[in-house]
Amino acid sequence: MQRCIRVLFFLSPLLLLIAFGSTGSAQNPYTPTPQFCADPKVSTFCPIIPGNIGDDQALKNGVGYQGLVNRHPQSPAGDVQTPFDNLSWQTFVALNWAAKSESAAPEQGLQSGAARVWQTWARPADVFKGSSVQADCKAARIDDEPVFSFASNGQGKEVAQHEEIIQAATGDPLIDIDGNWTIYERRLNTIEIGYLQAPGGNKQWNLTTAAGQKAFLAASPAQKVNFPDFTTTKSTGAIEIKAAWRVLDLKNHPDDAKRFYVIHALLAVAPDLVKPAGKLCAQVDLGLVAMHIIQKNAPLGNNLLPSWFWTTFEHVDNAPLAAAPCDVTKPTECKLGTVKSNPDLQSCPPLPPDASAPEYSYFTKTLRQLIPPLAVNQPPKASPGGKFYWSRQQPFAANYLKQVGGKAIGTQVARCWKIYETTAELNRQWQDALAKVGSVFSHYMLVSTQWGTTYETQMKLPLDAAPNLLSNTVVETYMQNAYDPNDGFGTGSCVSCHHVATFRKSKVSTDFSFLPGMVQSEQLRRAPLFQSAR
Repeated sequence: MQRCIRVLFFLSPLLLLIAFGSTGSAQNPYTPTPQFCADPKVSTFCPIIPGNIGDDQALKNGVGYQGLVNRHPQSPAGDVQTPFDNLSWQTFVALNWAAKSESAAPEQGLQSGAARVWQTWARPADVFKGSSVQADCKAARIDDEPVFSFASNGQGKEVAQHEEIIQAATGDPLIDIDGNWTIYERRLNTIEIGYLQAPGGNKQWNLTTAAGQKAFLAASPAQKVNFPDFTTTKSTGAIEIKAAWRVLDLKNHPDDAKRFYVIHALLAVAPDLVKPAGKLCAQVDLGLVAMHIIQKNAPLGNNLLPSWFWTTFEHVDNAPLAAAPCDVTKPTECKLGTVKSNPDLQSCPPLPPDASAPEYSYFTKTLRQLIPPLAVNQPPKASPGGKFYWSRQQPFAANYLKQVGGKAIGTQVARCWKIYETTAELNRQWQDALAKVGSVFSHYMLVSTQWGTTYETQMKLPLDAAPNLLSNTVVETYMQNAYDPNDGFGTGSCVSCHHVATFRKSKVSTDFSFLPGMVQSEQLRRAPLFQSAR
């Protein structure tokens, strides 16, 4: 699925200090050490996708391990998180290496105009075949540019096998400051595809078809899905990616090309998803704003469960930090609550940005002086029938913008959680090194790495992962600090959310992956958090 993608890269010497968390503290002089390549013998960036974390002394020696709660490491022996975070950065860099340029130096591999490695992987629509209504935009395509197809069920609802504007995690869309929908796409590596099409090497159990799933479940009562990890493949495990993009206006904001990874693409929107009805074929420049990566892992040491590594990256300009953000080391002090019973508990008003703050993608700085402050993390109101339509021209979400002070604005977003102290410091070091090789990826940050674990605590929190809660501001905007013990899917924890993934009409686990659910014809996503179920 190789495509030649026109990418805009410019040298950016700016060294970024993240405003989303401290880069250490005066009380804690410990500084984590970056490992720029999965091969410890290589001291610079490399295109190797790691299959496992490096040496983690704290994890191996952990007895009664307490996650990140009250954990301020003073040395590598007590720093359980950094090996996971280094794995995340290694994976992010390797996936964003220029495809078919593995032998190139970082200055070329991370700055070339070719497609990134992950962009050559298949999309769900390539693997899970089904009926859908798609726009025929072949005549509008320029060369072999990437096409984002927003398909429907023929009745004004998106089909989840294709690209989306609806967040699968929260059931609602997100609008940027220019009034355009945020766009989501998924990719999966050949290891995952190979397993889905022939679990255990048996093609009759093809999990991408209803017949194959039926045969798989009928084979044995003890039958279960178990995606490959690095111990099976001798390289990396099964990998799923969800990327988020926003439409850029490079004509009026040319500097965006220096801060975002940019591609030129064709948006093909099904006729019944557009108002007034009719197919939409639009040429746009897209900037990457988030990247969610999950990779199957093997158990290790005393505390790492055989689940997945959960990695989430964002662009540094997405949104401001909340005025009183939650602390991953003190999660019980956060305003946790049941989403449906008390939505007010989900708010985390941001600090008023000053003149030196960046132009955020999802927060309008000019509204900072409003009294009372404008509510953040509130989704747009759906059209009758729970539908969201595209406008025929930009801004594509024109019918769903809020009118504030005579100005039409998009979704105002704030980050509810501070980044963990060692992660923030590690981010600074990776960003510094990426800037030195002229890579635009120096403008991205790791929010955190979540991993499956068990430990003893009396906290009323998801206890199957560290950190307990992890959300991406543009992938899971409306559930950043949501925890409903009665709704496993409605939680701000990647592991807890995916733990409920099962076959349709069956309680048999699909090993943390929702992809086998793609065989169903209807929409595949949760009910929206802040709107009545539809």
